[in-house]
Amino acid sequence: MKLARVTKKGNRSFYIEFMLMTLAPLIVCGIVMIVVCSESISKAMKAEVSDNLKNVALSVHLAYDMRYPGDWEVKSEGDNLEDVVLYKGGVPVSDDYDFIDEIKEESQLEISIFFMDTRLLTTLRGNDGERLEMTVASEKIVDEVYRGEASVFYDNVKIASSDYYAYYTPILSNDGSQCLGMIGVAKPSQSLKDIINGSINKNVLVMILGILVTSFFITRFANALVTIVKHMLDFMKALSANRLDVKLDATVAQREDELGEMGRNLNNLQIALRRLIERDVLTGLFNRRSAEKRIDDIEASGVKYCVAIGDIDHFKEFNDTFGHECGDVVLREVALLLNEGMNSREGFVARWGGEEFLLVFSNAGIDEAFDALMLIRQALHDKEVEYDGQIHKVTMTFGVAEKTEDIPINHLIRNADDKLYEGKQGGRDRVII
Repeated sequence: MKLARVTKKGNRSFYIEFMLMTLAPLIVCGIVMIVVCSESISKAMKAEVSDNLKNVALSVHLAYDMRYPGDWEVKSEGDNLEDVVLYKGGVPVSDDYDFIDEIKEESQLEISIFFMDTRLLTTLRGNDGERLEMTVASEKIVDEVYRGEASVFYDNVKIASSDYYAYYTPILSNDGSQCLGMIGVAKPSQSLKDIINGSINKNVLVMILGILVTSFFITRFANALVTIVKHMLDFMKALSANRLDVKLDATVAQREDELGEMGRNLNNLQIALRRLIERDVLTGLFNRRSAEKRIDDIEASGVKYCVAIGDIDHFKEFNDTFGHECGDVVLREVALLLNEGMNSREGFVARWGGEEFLLVFSNAGIDEAFDALMLIRQALHDKEVEYDGQIHKVTMTFGVAEKTEDIPINHLIRNADDKLYEGKQGGRDRVII
């Protein structure tokens, strides 16, 4: 009998230990995922609110410009600040509540128009139901938006004892020489906090239910589940440590359940992060940081290679004459052509800075790089860039340098840059080796 009791006690002890060893990591993983998801939800929702407030603020500005064409100005009809009247296009708008209330009704956001630091027109109301006119913005907002003439999003603005998310943008005179006031768009922060807390509570509830259900099958599936979760956690930790080349264990994405879907989403997230970090937003080419790393990799491989620095000729004229949007179109079209020109060759192209591009020819000598660049240069000649109904011709000047054993990478790039300068001084639209 004593032996039986010892055996039974031993079996029970092992069972409890096994349950703790399997359930504890699952609970910990659930908590970690709740924290990570909560942070992500909070940041994503705040970002969405910021974009929404910004768009509404710009829409308010545009709506007033369309309704009252002309400049903003203020006129004083007395000695007190209460006697200041806000005009738009020569029309007094300080008492035009119908228009601003209509915008509030459509956007479901609170809107204020300031003269300097003082609200002259607002949809905000105090506890007594009165509009919060003639109230002032905080010194921080006035300093950053009004004096600094910059648009700013705030996630902790207190207005009449209530907390708001708010976006403020300066009101400038038509000639841009003077800041007259501000447009503020606000949303009560409590509503967003309720949504965030609701999402977090749902995640917590799902975690608890999952643990309860999983406990029935823990003896069969615990090891596999813990292993899969560990793979994903390790992968997320590696991503958060900026190790974007790490690979998620293949068994995760191959699963046909929710864990497999999470694994595939993590792989998609990794791809998106790599593109965000490695690529230039405007052109889609590799950015400078990514290009430097790739050159280091080519250097470490020991293969011969050449680098070329290309610069768009007279690029400033596109911006100054036709506007920065035209310049952006030119940059994208040139980037597309350069990328196409490198598709059949070993190497890559990157945006080096401004209107400069870096082309790296791997397993190629100076003559091969020169021939390739001449083809690209000719393709640019044949290219017509259309913007706003006008056709623009674009040319580029290239400087090329070949890697030798005794030259550091930074000197190699400097040599290519010197060749580029030589080409610019020699008349542009050429390849210099």
